[in-house]
Amino acid sequence: MATEVANAKTTAVANLMDDLFDSQGQGMETIGADDMQIPFLRILQPLSPQLLKTDSKFIKGASAGDIFNTVTGQFWEADTGLTVLMCAYTTKFLEFALRENQGGFMGELSADDPDIRKTERNGSIEMLPSGNELVRSAQFLVLGVDENGATTQMICDMKKTQMKIAKQWNTRRAGLKIAHPSKGMFNPPMWAVPWKLTTVQESNDKGSWFNYAVAQEEMDSVPPEAIIEARDLYNSFRAGEIKTGTGEEKEKQEDSDVPF
Repeated sequence: MATEVANAKTTAVANLMDDLFDSQGQGMETIGADDMQIPFLRILQPLSPQLLKTDSKFIKGASAGDIFNTVTGQFWEADTGLTVLMCAYTTKFLEFALRENQGGFMGELSADDPDIRKTERNGSIEMLPSGNELVRSAQFLVLGVDENGATTQMICDMKKTQMKIAKQWNTRRAGLKIAHPSKGMFNPPMWAVPWKLTTVQESNDKGSWFNYAVAQEEMDSVPPEAIIEARDLYNSFRAGEIKTGTGEEKEKQEDSDVPF
């Protein structure tokens, strides 16, 4: 009797899963790109609120140096990191009030804003005519791929001391060549190359922090389905169907994942 009940339950579960598979995506018909938020990847620094148990942003089990998803709270340990496919790249120009003026995100400047060409250096800070700080943000639209082949669209933005990593990543990507079985060496599409994002600790006279490290992975380290999805994501971005935000709307400078 117990065996019959167990078999009936197994059959019911299998039938339900078949029904769910046949009905995949139902209910999402009226939800478009404007109704969703693309998560950002951020690095947890020693003073990040996500590491404070009493903070509403607390992420259980996470440590300084880990990379986390700003929407789901999922995190990847600093030394193991995550695999991504780079799908698109853009630069954003962000305006922040200075820390001594309570800090805070003031808005985004368009790439052709004349004030960008009128900035002056004050140490490591790029000052706008308004007296606020200009922060250049290198934004990579990426497709994260886990060990099971599951994918997540995310934005990896790099600012301040992370900008050198962004430039190195772009340079390596631009010069990358792989071998075709019969046609020789060629530069593959941006979206077809897997990369591993981890973090390392850095320091200067102002203190220490964690920064990105980027390493190329083997071309067959992600399933073909992920590469096809990355290509589609690239095409959607080029068609203007995907808009990348700044990731700063509710943040102050002191809450940033880039302390310097």
